[in-house]
Amino acid sequence: MGAVLVSLLSTLAHVPSLILRYVPFKEHIDKKQKKLLLIIYSVSLFLDFILCMAMETRCGMSISFYKINLLVFCVFMAIVNILVVKGYTREHLFTSGLVAVIVLMLFTLSVFLTDKIGYDTISHGIVITNIFLLVAFSTLYVPIKKLMKRTVTPFLNIEGNDYWKTTWFIPIAMFFASLFSLPVDDYVSTVMQVISKFLIGIATLFICRNIAKDYQRMKERERLGQQIKLQKQYYDALTEKVKDEREARHNYKHHIAAIRGFLDSGNIDGLSAYCESLEQTRSKSMVIPYTGNAAADGVLYYYCTLAEKEKIQIEVTCSLNALTLSDLELCSLLGNALDNAVTACKNYDGKRFIRIATEMDGEMLILTVDNSFDGVLHMDHQKILSKKRDNEEGIGIASMRQICERHGGTCSFKADGNNFEASFLLHK
Repeated sequence: MGAVLVSLLSTLAHVPSLILRYVPFKEHIDKKQKKLLLIIYSVSLFLDFILCMAMETRCGMSISFYKINLLVFCVFMAIVNILVVKGYTREHLFTSGLVAVIVLMLFTLSVFLTDKIGYDTISHGIVITNIFLLVAFSTLYVPIKKLMKRTVTPFLNIEGNDYWKTTWFIPIAMFFASLFSLPVDDYVSTVMQVISKFLIGIATLFICRNIAKDYQRMKERERLGQQIKLQKQYYDALTEKVKDEREARHNYKHHIAAIRGFLDSGNIDGLSAYCESLEQTRSKSMVIPYTGNAAADGVLYYYCTLAEKEKIQIEVTCSLNALTLSDLELCSLLGNALDNAVTACKNYDGKRFIRIATEMDGEMLILTVDNSFDGVLHMDHQKILSKKRDNEEGIGIASMRQICERHGGTCSFKADGNNFEASFLLHK
């Protein structure tokens, strides 16, 4: 029974790190990946239990084995997460380092308390330490979970290669710097060692959290700058439109005089050619979208100009005033949807079109973006795969889905022949 208890608790000590590694990626893991991870986690924990049982039964569990087992299991699970949840290698490494720092802090405190209580054998000490470790994790789970989500999750939805390139190694380096400060077979923690581990751990958490905040603020400033740029282009176009309308009104009497001249002379062919010339002149003037939301109007105008260059017919029938979601969220939703639509139309040789429309259903807003495309759609379990990210779900689609969910709604994507429809449902 003693060997079973020691082995069981030593195995359960891995569970906190498994949970914390999973938390930031929860919204980016589909059912198939969840099932695979659960199977691998369960099998790995069972095999580790067998290994610990064999070690404890044969010669007794040593301090060095216990520590190395924790470290090797941590590294192995990081590799598993990288292979199963693909496309986030640096993010997984960063998360694993952050989790390792947190677990090391809790482990050091648990060893210190175990030493103060006292223990008869190493196995007895490991049992007490693991109990303290699991209790500490259960007590601090909620704040630690929030920390992991706020530090990692927001950056899974953006192209943050530069961010992860410079930050993924920080928690790993701090963890090993703290770990190697003690011999592998040392099991006693002094007050100074506990303080040292906690200072390194807290410093690591603060550094990573503040870097995440700074990067998030930088990306928001970039989005605001882009939004202002689009709005400026929109208002410049409005100004030009007003100028054209004034010129048209000014020339109206001249056009009437010319038409009367053709009629008086009976020159029907000339009148027809003149009217056709007038019609072509007016048709070249692009329609300026108006939704009641200045930020959305800027985004729509930008994609209208792109569509015009690619000879894509675009129709906008939207009312987007007095919404609860922020301008940044609205522009992100529209921008991602229209970027995908324009890209799809460019690769299609048939009739190119994009239609954007809204309607109200009680307190819910329904936004649809329909477009033509080549009919080729890569999907995996209702998830649309991106050609840009090695057949992983596109960052834009994941971002749109999260925006809808944050506002009590959902989104759907479906194709019918050469027609693709993106629908977004969210609280107005």
